[in-house]
Amino acid sequence: MKTRLLSLTPLLLTGLALRGQSVNPDHVDRVPNPASVAYKQEIGRDPSTWQWNIPLELPRVTHGVVRSAAMDRDIGFNIYLPPSYASAPHTRYPVVYYFHGATGSETSDIPVTEYVAAQIEKGNIGEVIYVLPNAGHFSGYRDRATGNVRVETYLIHEFIPEIDRRYRTIASREGRALMGFSMGGGGATRLGLKYPDMFSAVVSFGGALGANPARRAENAETAADPDNVYHWATLNQTRIRDRIGLYFIVGGTDRMYAHHAPFLEHLHGLEINFHYRVLAGVGHDIWRSMDQCGGDAIRFVSAQLAASTSDQMTTR
Repeated sequence: MKTRLLSLTPLLLTGLALRGQSVNPDHVDRVPNPASVAYKQEIGRDPSTWQWNIPLELPRVTHGVVRSAAMDRDIGFNIYLPPSYASAPHTRYPVVYYFHGATGSETSDIPVTEYVAAQIEKGNIGEVIYVLPNAGHFSGYRDRATGNVRVETYLIHEFIPEIDRRYRTIASREGRALMGFSMGGGGATRLGLKYPDMFSAVVSFGGALGANPARRAENAETAADPDNVYHWATLNQTRIRDRIGLYFIVGGTDRMYAHHAPFLEHLHGLEINFHYRVLAGVGHDIWRSMDQCGGDAIRFVSAQLAASTSDQMTTR
């Protein structure tokens, strides 16, 4: 499916919403405000104290562990397998990797699978695997210079290949997509644009996209770091254009809202197509966002992916 290039102005003023199913309010992902004392204390913690593996039994998902050589630690993940997975042993399925937000883990956003299962049950999408990796509380989905945090290396070179080995995935860009919230939305966007030959779609909810690095006076740290979404969109524009479906969703009162328009204007200038939705009255809240347009986002990403197929038809 080809995406549309959307004009920014009308959507900045309008909340377009599709009403989805509601979720238990106890599931709300409460990412602390960066201005709070608690957040500043948490972000300064030694990464070795982060919870890298939380082996809980949770509805609809199976917990697993991957040993990371890059970080020399066991790292947990949860995986949602579609209804026919056990009974169709020769079928391979597309896979979406869902990235959690700051302070989160592989357990944070399990209710996302409720929305996925509902869309499959209604016949709105084909069967698909969803994988929820643990990326550390404040990794930014990056390799850090200190603290033995090499999450990008782990995900791209260890975790995704291991998921392809363990499960019947469609192990190609046509069968692989990214979705995420907050830090995870920013991580999904950056990695999707950095590795356009690995992924066919990116969906970001309230993504931490960062300030425009050209505005050095406003954000000297971001400006000094070339590993950002602006850089990769520019560098890989010909490999991204009309090849990766991009969908950005943000609440109208979300603290991440201000960073969206400059980045989307940047994509517009590069003639990179995208979808954009602003949710009126919604803050930095994944579940209110999912309630309003989770089904739409799930249908969008599935439309970019190859359909499930038999082993005989899939090239690995």
